Amino acid sequence: MLLLVGGAAAIQSIGPAAAAETTLRAAAANAGLFFGVAASPGRLSSIVGQEFNQLTPENDMKPATIATSSGGLQNTGNADTLVNYAQTNNMLVRGHTLVWHSQAGSLQGANQATLNTFIGNALNRWGNRIAYWDVVNEALDDNNTGNRRTQWPHTLNRDANGDGDFFDTGDTDVIRDSFIRAKQVVQAGGLTTKLCINDYDVEGLTVRGGTQNRKANALYDIVRNYRQYIDCVGFQAHFNDNPNSIITDDLQANIQRFADLGVEVHITELDIDDDLSNNDIGAGQAENYRKVVRACLNVARCTGITVWGIADSESWRASERGLLFTGSSGNYQKKAAYHAVLDELNKGRVPTNTTSPTVSPTVSPTVSPTVSPTVSPTVSPTPTAGCTAAVSLNSWTGGFVATVRVTAGTAPINGWNVRLTLPSGATVTNAWNANRSGNSGAVQFGNVSYNGRLNAGQTTEFGFQGTGAATGLTPVCTAS
Repeated sequence: MLLLVGGAAAIQSIGPAAAAETTLRAAAANAGLFFGVAASPGRLSSIVGQEFNQLTPENDMKPATIATSSGGLQNTGNADTLVNYAQTNNMLVRGHTLVWHSQAGSLQGANQATLNTFIGNALNRWGNRIAYWDVVNEALDDNNTGNRRTQWPHTLNRDANGDGDFFDTGDTDVIRDSFIRAKQVVQAGGLTTKLCINDYDVEGLTVRGGTQNRKANALYDIVRNYRQYIDCVGFQAHFNDNPNSIITDDLQANIQRFADLGVEVHITELDIDDDLSNNDIGAGQAENYRKVVRACLNVARCTGITVWGIADSESWRASERGLLFTGSSGNYQKKAAYHAVLDELNKGRVPTNTTSPTVSPTVSPTVSPTVSPTVSPTVSPTPTAGCTAAVSLNSWTGGFVATVRVTAGTAPINGWNVRLTLPSGATVTNAWNANRSGNSGAVQFGNVSYNGRLNAGQTTEFGFQGTGAATGLTPVCTAS
């Protein structure tokens, strides 16, 4: 079940419920995750506390509402109402949001020092009453470019050495600097609040047509480089018929690769446009919801799902009819999608991921799976000159996700190549953070531009998804 430990979600047991629960929050808790909703004080009808165990202020914690030009706080009454309601109803709260190019209000154009002041004031005001904060929201550009946004606050960024990223010591990065400040505040105050980065169109490994999801890859690089500051990743999941916003079959694999970094993964702003089901808000839309919920349930570190509103008529995308209820103003009717979600939650976490990524002390979920999919870690010998590789598998009937860690030996390397031989019947369908040659049998993976150079003893990871079974993999690494 889901326990509230220091205001955050902790998994006590993630087996299927013994008997079917009748509310989303109860079914989710038995499955070891929260199921939440975005709301405003005017929409706190009884259904909110009855059906949901997590609450996100839809607008009432955005800088445009609560920030002054100097980074102070103002107009916090609605936010306080939501936090108090959540506490009364034993709900987690997600703070949304601290650093965002949109709806910045008086904070628009502020420098990093002022942003840091606001971050500190917001974190300290609500303290542990907020389990998760979206520290940085929507930092990446649209249209699957994989680039950072160019408007404020990202105008604060500086690429000191001109290598095309903002990860180097001499670079200035508003993402890094904002998370560093947030982490300082959390540690100084002894808070258990977890710090998240949140974005949209990052849900799948690919977009329509099988093109690589460059925006998702860019978010992955940010989390991988700043893992010591980032505790959780939010996939907004505003699914629609935009080519970059569809529900792809590799959603679970993408959730898994982020989870393998040791962070919690959340579906944070879920709504599913009826265009994706040919305007059917019955069985077609229900099936789409079922896919998304199952993808989360199949990854142990996917610890929460939040829908962006209660009913279609009250949604920011009302014409797309993308939520779980019809009706309005407290008089709501359950859609087929609601029943599909409830059914899927009641099935529990089958299969479940049993890999064991390195987790910082700020990550609390302890996973005790009742189902044991095939996990075949291959441990490489102590690093020597050149490179070594180790692979871990998350397997289920008919498929798998592999995570491969490459480690440089006693000397720096400028590139690497990993060779794996897949058993008969296994086929690679997607890969990330590596160039791939071959799909079955002997498959080779080579570094991409940003992860080939490793110092002595340094590691990097890539991953791939496949069909069939992939037991007994022995990776061979060659350095260049």
